[in-house]
Amino acid sequence: MRGVVFEQILILGTGTLALNIAKKLKEMCADSYPKLLCASYLESHFSLFSAWCKTSKIPYTNFCDKTTLEDYLKTFQTPTLIISAHNYYLFPPKLLRNKALKIINYHNSLLPLHRGLNAQMWSIFEQDSASGITWHCVSSGIDCGDIIIQKSIPLDSTYTYLKLTQEQIQLGFNALVEICDSLMQWNLSLKAQEGSNNSTLHSARDLPNNGILDLHWNFEKKSAFLRSMDCGKSQSLPKPKILLEGEKYAILDYTPNPKNALGFDFTLGECNE
Repeated sequence: MRGVVFEQILILGTGTLALNIAKKLKEMCADSYPKLLCASYLESHFSLFSAWCKTSKIPYTNFCDKTTLEDYLKTFQTPTLIISAHNYYLFPPKLLRNKALKIINYHNSLLPLHRGLNAQMWSIFEQDSASGITWHCVSSGIDCGDIIIQKSIPLDSTYTYLKLTQEQIQLGFNALVEICDSLMQWNLSLKAQEGSNNSTLHSARDLPNNGILDLHWNFEKKSAFLRSMDCGKSQSLPKPKILLEGEKYAILDYTPNPKNALGFDFTLGECNE
């Protein structure tokens, strides 16, 4: 690649997005420059990302604790681009002060909306007219860094957590490919976020209405709640709950039904709490 200012690129992440980025950069770095490295924080040992790296002979490490990962990143003293793609490690200030490192991060919302985790869930639950993705520079504030590129997805009543996540992953990959040349030259048009410090920051524990369906909501809000926690067969989120006659149940499945007073037919299961 011409004009590359980095001696090495580290993809730090998990899942499909990290895998697709690694495949693309391996293709682009066919002359072995810059050097391509991959790593994960708390990734499954059976992940496709780690398996592909091993098969493709790309150096890969799965870090199980923050200290070991931080010690690894401290060794980078030559110009290095770190692409954080579905990565749950927060870079400490000491690393951010390392002038050899340029760190960008993928986020699954239109920042500054829905900073933190499970942004797609909150976009659906809050009935946003659009969601999308953001690639941004990493700063000391969580998801507060300068915006590199954003892409939008118009939302409608068909979107579930799973469907939106899948579209965001593809859109995030396409956006990175779009800026790849500028990224490798570190010649980016950056845009400062406005109001990021005042926007809501969601943690992994946060769920809409504490994960319980409010029977007083109108149909549209009930639908938004159910779809926001609908992960299909995956276990990315706990099952939503419902309170009926003083008992709490897990909602295993749901189907809209205008003849039902609740607006839906539910398949319920035991609530193991």
